[in-house]
Amino acid sequence: MEFLVTARSEKKRKFLDAIMPSMISQLGLKTSRACVVVRVANECEGMGMTVPMDGLGSYVIIISPKLKLKDAGLTLAHEMVHVRQMAKGFLKTAKNGSATWCGKTYSKKTKYLDMPWEQDAFARQEIIFRKSIDE
Repeated sequence: MEFLVTARSEKKRKFLDAIMPSMISQLGLKTSRACVVVRVANECEGMGMTVPMDGLGSYVIIISPKLKLKDAGLTLAHEMVHVRQMAKGFLKTAKNGSATWCGKTYSKKTKYLDMPWEQDAFARQEIIFRKSIDE
């Protein structure tokens, strides 16, 4: 998997750039043909989001620049779990806001913390982040 990290803060860019290879490895994405662009930018409402680039096999992760290094790293780990979910076909998103997780469709009205893909990402983010800074 190839990736590119962009950020106005050189410190944050270097930090995220340094931990990405470990996250890719931990998530079993080393041989993936997908590309990931990580942008630290004011383009999301929350801490972060992942946008699949349909037809390109690529993903854009947007992380809020307001986050401190640790929180940016945790958010990156969380969003990288979503990349894995989509790359492996567990999670498929639709333009109408619905999503399919392991064959079951969820409407856009599903509460955030009731979404199984979010539960999966929250369950994994801390471990992935900690391992990535220990390597």
